[in-house]
Amino acid sequence: MPRRHLCFVGWADHVHVERWAGYFARQGYEVSVISFSGLGTYPPGVRQVRVGLSGRGPRWQQARLRYLLWRLRPDIVHVHWAHFAVPVRAVWPGPLVVTAWGSDVYRRDQFDTEQWSRLGHSLRETELVTCDSDDLAAAMRNEFGLAEDRVRVIQWGVDTDLFNPMGTDLRTELGLVGREIVLSARNFTPLYNQETVVRAFARLRERRPNAFLLMKSYGGDAEYIAKIRAEIDALGLNADVRILETMPYEQMPALYRSADVTLSIPLSDATPMSLFEAMASGSPCVVCDLPSLREWITDRRTGFLVDARSVEAVAQALEDALMPGQARDDMRRAARELVVARASQHAHMAVAGQCYACL
Repeated sequence: MPRRHLCFVGWADHVHVERWAGYFARQGYEVSVISFSGLGTYPPGVRQVRVGLSGRGPRWQQARLRYLLWRLRPDIVHVHWAHFAVPVRAVWPGPLVVTAWGSDVYRRDQFDTEQWSRLGHSLRETELVTCDSDDLAAAMRNEFGLAEDRVRVIQWGVDTDLFNPMGTDLRTELGLVGREIVLSARNFTPLYNQETVVRAFARLRERRPNAFLLMKSYGGDAEYIAKIRAEIDALGLNADVRILETMPYEQMPALYRSADVTLSIPLSDATPMSLFEAMASGSPCVVCDLPSLREWITDRRTGFLVDARSVEAVAQALEDALMPGQARDDMRRAARELVVARASQHAHMAVAGQCYACL
């Protein structure tokens, strides 16, 4: 039987697309990627092309997509980030899968009425919609009138062999041996609420002077980064906060193993891959109290749930997460066991493969 050709459409240089498309390339599928951004890192044989046409209108974009899909001739097109389904569905009559990421659905205020209407129409014309939480699946079914069997929850999944508590960390390399490390692994855009991260850390430092905050930037909003740097300076935290630039994916397990606690408090969220990676690596997590995250975090059993807008609540949860003892050890163990059981990349990508086979 000839190999099926999967064409992924989205931000090719984003780790979500790299991991999903790369997985199927390694499984023997023919894989191509059409990118609305730059080019990513993929196994040999994966063909990447850019849409380009920066600043051009939707008609130019659709014409370019029509040409690229005609040239590539895939069997199935899989769009990552729901709004990209609008131009793709307009030019591609074949089997279409759409994966919603969360912000594309939860943040209704970011889209006008026409954009929202077109999104709904495109999703209703799609063979399969996937997402990473029951809450997001329910939101799409209710908002866009999608049939129950047209929406599947398929996690990004985490490689639990790669992300595990055993192995080296980066404390020596980072010069942080002996410090209590808080890791904020989310990006620098207003959605990720880094000002509350910094303010809560400042309060934590008053109680635990040995604490150190690591933040991670990967192509964030330059104006927002400058705002957070100014906040760090105003709070007198320059000596106890470090913003890491983009880190190679293969170093991420060591980074999570370095973290005494991982903090993630965006104002809206689906199920972030960084949460699974931290849990699998044995780093206790403090996360925002949102429906999609309650599917994974039982407060004070597999992590801590907090009000993302409350500086004191976040600071107190961080302090509690840093307290040594049996409760902390039990939490780390329970969190990893949950991810191994329910969020394995191999298991979820196998479900995706079964879905492709049915199209």
